[in-house]
Amino acid sequence: MKQSKMRKINLLLLGVDSQSAKILLNRQAQRFGVVLEEKDSLLCARENDEPRAGSNDSGLKGFCAEVLALFGSKALFGESLPQIALNLLKAKNLKLTTAESCTGGLLAYQFTKLSGASEVFDGGVISYANAIKQKWLKVDSQSLETFGAVSESVVGQMTKGALELSGADIALATSGIAGPLGGSAQKPVGLVFISVQGKNKGAKIERHCFKGTRTSIQKQACESAIIMLIREILES
Repeated sequence: MKQSKMRKINLLLLGVDSQSAKILLNRQAQRFGVVLEEKDSLLCARENDEPRAGSNDSGLKGFCAEVLALFGSKALFGESLPQIALNLLKAKNLKLTTAESCTGGLLAYQFTKLSGASEVFDGGVISYANAIKQKWLKVDSQSLETFGAVSESVVGQMTKGALELSGADIALATSGIAGPLGGSAQKPVGLVFISVQGKNKGAKIERHCFKGTRTSIQKQACESAIIMLIREILES
């Protein structure tokens, strides 16, 4: 029986947004008869159904090989962002935990919806209230009073507390204002702080200002957190 041919694959170029990656790889895609489509933070590469007269290139397989040759470890292939992260965690035998505020468990779900998640994910904390941040994650009350829950200081303490609570190797945390209410001039709706921290390492924190609905802001926060996680795994 003839083996089925790979027809499409998703691609992440670390450090390059999907729109820029599409422009960057347009020439290679045309040469190999591949169509590129933006899919959230990923590029979906699929073979063009129309035949290319006189071409001996190897389609999607050849395109992927050239992308790897050009970008090396910065080019990652997989079904989705969470699947790419899950595969990397498995390959390095690392455990992940999460500490969430504004994403309310959505970040943890990105992993638990995948088969095989139990190999790398033992659990996480939804620390929606400040009291839970203090009691469960040992976030300092002074930081909450001085900087507020949506702050670099607090989200960094959330990953530290999650690592201590779980014994995991890497922690991800989110704290922000998903809206539509709760924003201010200093902290508008869409402001989200994300922290990633490896065991025995300092926290790496990013500040984002997302646009859109509450659901969209939560989704964007999860995507950005997983990209930060992927970078951290590759650097570990």
